Amino acid sequence: MTLVITADDLGLSPAVTRGVLEAHRRGVVRSASLMVTFPSSAEAAALALAEHDLEVGLHLDLVGGQPLSDPADISTLCDAEGRFFPLGEFTRRLVTRRIRAGELAAEIRAQAARARTWGHPPLAWDSHRHVHLMPPVARIVAQVAREEGARWVRRARPPRAWGAVKEQALRAATLGSALAYRGIAGPRWYVDITTQRPRLDAVGVALLATHGGVGEIGCHPGYVDDELRRADSLVDERVADLTLITDPLLRTALGSDTVRRRVP
Repeated sequence: MTLVITADDLGLSPAVTRGVLEAHRRGVVRSASLMVTFPSSAEAAALALAEHDLEVGLHLDLVGGQPLSDPADISTLCDAEGRFFPLGEFTRRLVTRRIRAGELAAEIRAQAARARTWGHPPLAWDSHRHVHLMPPVARIVAQVAREEGARWVRRARPPRAWGAVKEQALRAATLGSALAYRGIAGPRWYVDITTQRPRLDAVGVALLATHGGVGEIGCHPGYVDDELRRADSLVDERVADLTLITDPLLRTALGSDTVRRRVP
């Protein structure tokens, strides 16, 4: 039985970062995904460097924060205020071919370079709102990820053949992007415990380890601050995730050998 347990959104806000680091210190998180597009991202990267047993990868953001590129140079990705379009508008533009591949590649390279500059080589990749699984985006992400020497890219296929609408959409996106990411390691299956309904308890999370192959459990532990409320719709669920992922029962159930890093 082997699991990867990854805390997403490191750097989204100071309170989220505090929760992610606590989930590592007191809980079962061994991997975290760093966002580099928010005001608190640099501080989060520095704090994570002090956690010598925490593996940090890149949480690519194309639909949330402030782009690293000059908005004038990536105008098909940004609104009139120079911020990324939200997911819905990004998807519409992608489907209608109003996003330029060169602009996508430029921003992805900029984010990978920023993570490396802050001391976190982007060897494990995933993304905000799973946009890296959209096939047109996947082709670009895969190209840049290979340039950067990536050794892990998240796939989001649920372990069961059935599930909620979102799970089935992620399954379809994973299948659609499979060719682009061929040859780069990733999980055989993926479960986001934040969006699971009904919510899993510690026993339910531990039982996920019985699924075959290397699976990844995604979570969003954190505390709440004003920056989080301004930046994201996922708020109170983060405190619930933190409570779950630091439950002593879960740590005991998984033991010391079940959870591994994405990149050794």
